[in-house]
Amino acid sequence: MGNTNQFNAGSNTVADSNADFKFKFLSNSLQQVYTAEKQWAVVLPILRLAVGCEDLIATLNKFEKEGKAHIQRLEVIFKTLSIPPKEAQNKDIEVLIEECYDIIDVTPINSFIRDAGLIVGIQQIQQYQITEYTSLLAQALACDEHKAVNLLRVIVHNKHQEEEQLAMAGTSQMLDEILGD
Repeated sequence: MGNTNQFNAGSNTVADSNADFKFKFLSNSLQQVYTAEKQWAVVLPILRLAVGCEDLIATLNKFEKEGKAHIQRLEVIFKTLSIPPKEAQNKDIEVLIEECYDIIDVTPINSFIRDAGLIVGIQQIQQYQITEYTSLLAQALACDEHKAVNLLRVIVHNKHQEEEQLAMAGTSQMLDEILGD
């Protein structure tokens, strides 16, 4: 009988350790996503100044507004999880942002080539963010953090909508420019 109690006590310790690991992983991932979203919020106004297409400018304005809402949602998640909001270095988003800056550096001002290149760069960032948020959502589900799950679902849904808006941004204006209309 004594061995059974020790086994159960050991199982609880393993379960507690597993839960601690999951929560720590969730916490680290939340900090990474938060950092990426904050960096993206800083870059969007710069990208907006670099594009010439009015539709793309309007789309980036929407992204900037939504990004602020995403940051607020992430801060609510931090508070819900009793974790102080903290930025962590995120090399992945830095590389993707740098690619957008490179596009600006090598393309003519107010050209459809720059706008098209930036759309591709922004799409890469969007895909990265969707992937990171989806992973964070799965981690929150694994930790049974229901409020975080609900907020993350809203963000993932909005990110998918942003991706669709970006795909359509400036398409007709750029086609007209290419065709010389």
